[in-house]
Amino acid sequence: MANPLKKASRNAPGKYYVDKSLCTMCQVCVSMGEGYFDIDWDEETAYVTSQPDGKVGEMAVREAMLTCPENAIGDDGEKVEEKRRKNE
Repeated sequence: MANPLKKASRNAPGKYYVDKSLCTMCQVCVSMGEGYFDIDWDEETAYVTSQPDGKVGEMAVREAMLTCPENAIGDDGEKVEEKRRKNE
């Protein structure tokens, strides 16, 4: 299970993230959630490049999260996203 305290440093702010301690760089998320994930070859982990902004993007990221063989993609939930928006 992904730990929010171990987020990859390049994760885009928001509710979805990649736990760098679990990620094996298999690139499943990059192929499943195209446009929302990439690989940081220096840090040796995948990361969320941008948070989904619509239903299609949300479905792609959720599918990547459910398909990740290491369960390295986490979801902090709507409450965290709401707090971030209030602080902007």
